[in-house]
Amino acid sequence: MRIISGTYRGKKLLAADESITRPTSDRAKEGLFNILSHYLLTQGKNWKDILFADVFAGSGAIGFEALSRGADHVFLFESHHVARHYIELNARGFPENYALFINALTPPPAAQSMDIYFSDAPYGQKLTEQALKAFYDNGWINQSTLIVLETQTGENLVLSEEFEITRQCTYGRNMFSFVKIREVK
Repeated sequence: MRIISGTYRGKKLLAADESITRPTSDRAKEGLFNILSHYLLTQGKNWKDILFADVFAGSGAIGFEALSRGADHVFLFESHHVARHYIELNARGFPENYALFINALTPPPAAQSMDIYFSDAPYGQKLTEQALKAFYDNGWINQSTLIVLETQTGENLVLSEEFEITRQCTYGRNMFSFVKIREVK
């Protein structure tokens, strides 16, 4: 596993064994970041303007990829102590514009909303939906936040009524669902 683009391109990342984390493949990560970069371009934004949340961060690979591309600040959420240890190891050499939090199901109130919210919860446990609602309720997500939920291909997401899926992309066993807050009519 490695950083695929940006200032730290090629930097190797460590991860706990797959019984603890499930790293996103380089192919899927590259596809995701191509979509994110295109989205930012269409919004007139640059990575340097972005606040990025990596929820159920595992090794931190997605968050550190955002940092490598120049994200202003990355917030990593990981509850497993072994995975957090690997995040701390992988953080060596990166700028210190990231923060590591312990619990994705009870985030602290946000000082400001994220530009991009990415979640890769353990498959099949409905944690994706629980975390999304908790982050919304605590101010991490607003109408302008791009929400990306990684799940296993074919996993059925049952989101609360505030959210709707606008697009899905599949890369092997990974499915990325792009979600937005429903407009109130």
